[in-house]
Amino acid sequence: MVGVEDRNRSARYGSTSGMSDEMTPRSEAEAISLDRVQRVLASVLVVFVMGLISAVLDSYLIFSGKSRMEHSDVIGLWGLSGLIGLLSAGMILMLNRHKPYHPLVLIGLIPMAVSWYWIFH
Repeated sequence: MVGVEDRNRSARYGSTSGMSDEMTPRSEAEAISLDRVQRVLASVLVVFVMGLISAVLDSYLIFSGKSRMEHSDVIGLWGLSGLIGLLSAGMILMLNRHKPYHPLVLIGLIPMAVSWYWIFH
C-alpha cells in the first residue's frame, strides 16, 4: 500500500518526495525579479572588488607614488588602473546584458581621470 500512497502524493504535489523546490520561481514575474536581483548583486560585487582595486591603486599613486617610484613606473601603474577600471566596467555591462564596447564602459576610467591631476601636476 505504500507504493500507492507515494504515487498519489506524486500526482498531487508533482514530486515523489512530497516536498517542493523553494528556489524555483512560481511565476514569470518572480523569475524576472530574481534574475534582476542576481545581476544587481553580481554588479555590486564587481564594483567593490575590481573598482576598489583601481581606486586604491590610484590613491597609492597620488599619496606616495611620486616620491617612491620613478616617473615611468607611475605612468605604468596609472595606465594599469585605467585598464582595471575599463575591465570592471565591461564586466558590469556584460552582467547587465549590454555589449562590452558600450559607451558606458568609459565610466571605468573615472578613478584614472580623477587621479590624473594629482599625479602629473
